[in-house]
Amino acid sequence: MGDSEPVTLPAVRWLSPTELIRTGVTVVLGSTVAAYADKRDVMSGTTFAQGVSVHDAAEGEDFWVDFLCDTGDGFRAMATVATLLGAPELTVDGHVLPRGRVLLMGGDEVYPVAGTLAYEQRLESPLQEQFVRAPEEEPPTVYAIPGNHDWYDGLTAFLRVFCQGRHLAGWDTDQRRSYFALALPRGWWVLAIDIQLDTYIDATQLEWFREVVSIIPDGDRIVLVTAAPAWYGAQDGDDRSMDRLAFFLREVLGGRDLPVRLVLTGDTHHYAVYTLEHPEQEQVLVTAGHGGAYTSPTHFLPAALDVTTDLAAPGTERATGTHRYVRGPHTFPTERTSRAEAFKVLWRLPLRNGLLLPLLVLLPALVIVPWVLGVPAVSVIAGLAVAGGSYAFVVPQRAGRLRRVGLGLALTIPELAVAIAATVVAVRLDDPLATVLVVLAAGLLSSLVLSTFLLLAARGANRNELFAAQSIEDHKGFLRLRIADDGTLTIYALGVERVPRHWRWSPGATPRWTPTTPVEAHLVDEPIVLRP
Repeated sequence: MGDSEPVTLPAVRWLSPTELIRTGVTVVLGSTVAAYADKRDVMSGTTFAQGVSVHDAAEGEDFWVDFLCDTGDGFRAMATVATLLGAPELTVDGHVLPRGRVLLMGGDEVYPVAGTLAYEQRLESPLQEQFVRAPEEEPPTVYAIPGNHDWYDGLTAFLRVFCQGRHLAGWDTDQRRSYFALALPRGWWVLAIDIQLDTYIDATQLEWFREVVSIIPDGDRIVLVTAAPAWYGAQDGDDRSMDRLAFFLREVLGGRDLPVRLVLTGDTHHYAVYTLEHPEQEQVLVTAGHGGAYTSPTHFLPAALDVTTDLAAPGTERATGTHRYVRGPHTFPTERTSRAEAFKVLWRLPLRNGLLLPLLVLLPALVIVPWVLGVPAVSVIAGLAVAGGSYAFVVPQRAGRLRRVGLGLALTIPELAVAIAATVVAVRLDDPLATVLVVLAAGLLSSLVLSTFLLLAARGANRNELFAAQSIEDHKGFLRLRIADDGTLTIYALGVERVPRHWRWSPGATPRWTPTTPVEAHLVDEPIVLRP
């Protein structure tokens, strides 16, 4: 980047009307393109020729792997993670953790939507500036799968960044398709799949993975990387994502003695672990989406989930039974912190979402002012718009018409009541200045109603928006994995409670961002040990 200070971008303001419109249009276009021109279908032939990437380790040498996803949002969070990831070695809570020779990126590498410039500014620039090359070290290698946000431009920018043999900051790339397989030391294999916009795996990808699996010796162990925690759907009665993942496992691994010991994913921006409760099988499901995007809640996570047996023991036919998975004792953020962050939506929603507060002032104004001026028809139309917009905003976590109506009215009625009550007050006061003050008060009350609804209704609706509205940059980190000489795989979950707020650009021979307060990482969970 030279001596010039790189561009730094703030965290995405997800409920800002301008951001909603811009992102919404891109999502609609990207989803349409993905539905009718799925790039996965053409990933064959010499252009996309790709084999299994093999990584070895000398006898007695540990092999290290990093796992990072949901990156490329605001600069402060991304620079914090990049500072840790770019260091040749970390000492965290007494553990010496060398940088991984392989970096796995598990989806949603950039926000809000993919684009070449977005990747450069939000992802590559912080990684480049914070990467420190160790003496005589060979460049590590990065492999990535796309998440839904990477697909919103039809996957064009993702393929340019990760699949054309170029460098990503200090990492080499070594893939030609949006999915990959790695042969790691001591009988561990990585299968990383591209689920597009949470759809079924395409035929080209299925056939490629069948060929890969045909060369894996029975008894070796699989690490599955996917872009979304399909098992989370169980808490809301939605098994569609899990059905699609189970289909892949049956088609590719069904009938083979190749246990999926570990599943890594992100998409939900927190750290949480679910462990299979079974006397003869061992499987760990890790959601580690705390790589940079806005923090997601953890206090809604159930203590246990019942998930199809296909996830741990895929056969050739669809399973009818379930296994019980128990949540680990540690999450990041902690449940207590998550509840505290949720409460802050009451003031963060109007302060962190651009033109949302002016919009919430404008809407009741369109009801109040025309009525005061004697044009009630306009007020009625505006009132219907307020009601319709409020009802449409509500997204229930579970399907059901009565549930949809009940939750929709839980927001619509209070929002409409604010506008009507404010209109009555303005008419009675019959004063221009008073009308202005009433309009402002109605806007603030409308904001309070919306934020209160998000806070109180999150178990039933708009769980994602409760935290997306706050653009929380704290509680960030990634995973560092070690494969020991005896084949034991250990997972270290790293986290930073509070990211530094101020960074100083230091130009020169080795330009770098320096935080004004230290980046303080700790282990957010006890190391997870998977023995061969």
